[in-house]
Amino acid sequence: MKKLALYSKINELSNNGFSKRSIARQLGISRNTVTAYLDRDEAEMSEWLASTRNRKRVLDDYEDTILSWLKANTDMSAAQVCDWLEERNYGIFAESTVRRFVSNLRQKYKLDKHSRRRQYEAVPELPMGLQGQVDFGQTWQTTTFGSRIKLYFYAHVLAHSRYKYVEWQLNPFTTDDLIRCLQHTFSFFGGKPKQIVYDQDRIIVVSENNGDIIFTQAFQAFKQTKHFEAIECRGFDPETKGKIENVVKFVKSSFARGRVFQDLNSWNDESMDWLKRRGNGKQHNGTKQIPTEIFKAEQKYLQPITNYQAVVQELPERTVRKDNTIMYRSNRYSVPFGSYNAHGYKILLKFEENYLIIIDKKTGEVLAKHEVSGAKGKLIQQSNHRRIRDVGISQLMERVTKEFSDLKHAQDYIKQLHEKYPRYIRDQLQVILRLNSDHTTEELDQALVFCLDHHLISATDFKATVEMLPKYVKHLDEVQVKIPDIPISQATQAKLAKINPEVRSLDIYTNILQGVQHGTN
Repeated sequence: MKKLALYSKINELSNNGFSKRSIARQLGISRNTVTAYLDRDEAEMSEWLASTRNRKRVLDDYEDTILSWLKANTDMSAAQVCDWLEERNYGIFAESTVRRFVSNLRQKYKLDKHSRRRQYEAVPELPMGLQGQVDFGQTWQTTTFGSRIKLYFYAHVLAHSRYKYVEWQLNPFTTDDLIRCLQHTFSFFGGKPKQIVYDQDRIIVVSENNGDIIFTQAFQAFKQTKHFEAIECRGFDPETKGKIENVVKFVKSSFARGRVFQDLNSWNDESMDWLKRRGNGKQHNGTKQIPTEIFKAEQKYLQPITNYQAVVQELPERTVRKDNTIMYRSNRYSVPFGSYNAHGYKILLKFEENYLIIIDKKTGEVLAKHEVSGAKGKLIQQSNHRRIRDVGISQLMERVTKEFSDLKHAQDYIKQLHEKYPRYIRDQLQVILRLNSDHTTEELDQALVFCLDHHLISATDFKATVEMLPKYVKHLDEVQVKIPDIPISQATQAKLAKINPEVRSLDIYTNILQGVQHGTN
């Protein structure tokens, strides 16, 4: 609608007794626009229209860019457009300017905004430092490779100031992940609130128990150490967790929507920049204040942080596959060649930022550390986990032989291995060769003698012997009885010297043997 026609329509509706709110709703414009038009008489309106006909808008140079964003993300908000312009260093623009420009683009190119609306209930403002609210969210993002990846995030907001903290990861949250994020939050805030409101979640609550909440063991220990009140709320209850519900929605719509995922570290860095720039740095629509500014006052009311040491850490378990890999999020990650055995070699998975750490379940030894891939169906393999193919069998046999002190015994054992496993001799030798990095030559020699004496001709048996034999010898040393060296007096020595043991006649033994011979006839 042209501005002059719009001016006439607004005045017509106003003269007919319609309120500003009703006029705005009927014409699809804001109340501020209605007010501005009603405040001008016809002369002022004509003068203003004349001044705007040839005026260039500050965002005209970015029309193609913004239009591409709106076409790619049909539910993109003007606030997010404003943030993206600032993030990409196009400039800092007033949100009202961006909002008008985006609205004009949608009308010009007939781009409808598809969004879902949700109703929230207003609640009284809470005192400073009293309450924080926690919730989780998940999004699907496009990667730099063109594939899609599911991301999980933790969000925490202080109820009074609306000051926020967000942390992302690649796997669903566990109790340990929640505890880690809470500690990061308290460090970020420089203190902790007296209460934390959370949704019903299996990583926090074992049972609702008719109101007497039973927490998971790890969360209960953390709660007692940190001395905060945990308040569990029922699902879809806006009075108890409405603020964090809005934060989760805000993170998805303003930060994550349309953003391309490269790697987790970069994603978390971008998230923190977004928090500083917009999540905490822009005026809140409800309070009409900037969270960062209010937080400066609220921070003084937060409780001091106490140290916490986790007692138990439950790690996800996997079984090593025949190809010496483990499966994680539809990708194969390698472990050292020779790790697989028919009895099922169990390993544990640990996550540190964007890395997957593979740990031997029995020994706690770190077997591998891989950067987590955002793709699907890939093999992520370290070069030292592959077979040694650049040397011949004879050269490999010679290399293994030199790992032992007794070359003759080593050659004998390797010869028997070759006879027993002619098709797999390279694999057998490679398993033995990799033992030299974790064991001494003496330990290898002891295992070699033991395997030869007991006919254990297998690289797997040799590896097990190398690992167990030192523990067995140590155990024998510990249980061996030590007889004290008691000194003997000279008088006792003189008596012992005079003692002559009785010597039996050989005839006695001859008669016994003859009797046995007669009995056997």
